[in-house]
Amino acid sequence: MAGVVAGAVIGALVGLGILGMVRGMSTVPPTLDALAATLDRPPGTGSANQPTGTRSQRLGSTVVARVEQSRIPAHPRWSELQRCLAVTGDAPEQLATKMVMAGTAGLLGPPVLWVVSRVVAVTVPFGLAVVAGLVLGPLAAVAPLLGVVGRANERRRHFRTVVSSFVDLVVLSLAGGVGIEGALLAASQVSSDWAARRMGRVLLRARDSGESPWSALGRLGDELGVPELVELSSSLQLAGTEGTRIRQSLSARATSLRRHEQAEAESAANTTTERLFLPGALLLVGFLLFVGYPAVSRILGGW
Repeated sequence: MAGVVAGAVIGALVGLGILGMVRGMSTVPPTLDALAATLDRPPGTGSANQPTGTRSQRLGSTVVARVEQSRIPAHPRWSELQRCLAVTGDAPEQLATKMVMAGTAGLLGPPVLWVVSRVVAVTVPFGLAVVAGLVLGPLAAVAPLLGVVGRANERRRHFRTVVSSFVDLVVLSLAGGVGIEGALLAASQVSSDWAARRMGRVLLRARDSGESPWSALGRLGDELGVPELVELSSSLQLAGTEGTRIRQSLSARATSLRRHEQAEAESAANTTTERLFLPGALLLVGFLLFVGYPAVSRILGGW
């Protein structure tokens, strides 16, 4: 009798959770701020392939609004999360919805499996299901956040590579007699890569608004968390205001960026080699056991 009552309670909770997720995923008209934010998102990301009227979810909007009213935005990690979202192009509402849905699935999954086990007459302690739900719930909720951080780091590494090529193209344009602003704009229009197009949109907007291109690039570097772009902005600012030798400065900057990328590639290769040591050692031990087992078996059998 107690198992039936517990199953009914868990079924009711699961139904309420599904109803809440369905209501949270109902669409609402996009706001002007959401439409303006899509202009700065790089193409090819998860939120960029949505239609013009982005599916702003009520559940995610509610969670984001509650978070913004709390003390969490004052934490430095919140600013880092905003930079990660700016790099990946994901909306905060989208991330909040994924975290809530994943946490709900992780929390209610083990009790649902316990109910199924009771139906098929498999004995599983109910306390174990509760503990598993309490453990899997937070882990599943954090999984989308870790995914965003990982994709942001990968896109930042790609952005640094694009910045290095961008600087080389600017130096070539300057060698051809083009001005600094024209060289920057021309270099950003060469490639169709999302990072180059992101810089191109920023430079075009700066040209139309009368803002200096180095200020726009520096702001973009701060927004995305790419220090190489901020350093490039400082070099360009010195050239535009103090009249320094911009070609020599940018050439040195490009060389420094390439050396930094080479050092990172070598470090990643060394890390991968160290990680392969343990699997290689296990394969060697398995091979030795496979080869030596017949001889050892015969020796032991002869005794």
